[in-house]
Amino acid sequence: SSGINAEYGQNKSGALFNLIVYFTFSSIMVQTNSIPGELSVVRREYQNGMYSTLPYFVSKVLSEIPYLLGLPLLTMAVCYFMIGFEKDGVAFLTNVIAFAGVSWVGTGLGWFLACLSGDATIASALVAPIIMPFFLVGGFYQNQESTPVFFEPVKYISWFRYGFSMLMTNEFSRVEQISCDVDTCDFANGTHVLERFSLDPVESWWPNFPAMLLIGGVLCLFSWLCLLRRVRLT
Repeated sequence: SSGINAEYGQNKSGALFNLIVYFTFSSIMVQTNSIPGELSVVRREYQNGMYSTLPYFVSKVLSEIPYLLGLPLLTMAVCYFMIGFEKDGVAFLTNVIAFAGVSWVGTGLGWFLACLSGDATIASALVAPIIMPFFLVGGFYQNQESTPVFFEPVKYISWFRYGFSMLMTNEFSRVEQISCDVDTCDFANGTHVLERFSLDPVESWWPNFPAMLLIGGVLCLFSWLCLLRRVRLT
């Protein structure tokens, strides 16, 4: 690819990982600040027999779909070409869908913390310490092949890892040549960049996107159980 140099791998991987962090935190904070304010209404109407927690929670999930798809689409429409990602329609849509998966997990985690704590301040305070282990094993700061044994279980449920793997493979698997201004190059092509991060060039969608859907779904289930327990105990 013309105009691509040895700094390409570092620059693009950093941009992708920071976008994952952005979509994670933005999705979490929206829910941790909104759900606690609705709990008193849900509790009162549940106790009055107007509806159960399941219809409320399902409607909450469905109402978030435009946000989950719209925010990544709008953000990528602005950032994608400014950063200089691959000029390919399929690559662009894959980026949008990958960030939608990250936002889905972030939304599920936000619901879980909000329903578990019942308080926006407490839920917001829990975000950073809970996210940090998943963040560290995401594949950018810690190579996946050198993850400590005690962090191995965390690695397999880290949406940072799955999102980063999907986005990196989508970006670099199409790069056939990286030009250099020096005699020795760290990366000759996109596959070498992926190998540096211990990523498989053929693993873009599978298992990354299904894993993010599953993690978000499990968090939604836990959120609903916490909500059900909270309204029943009061």
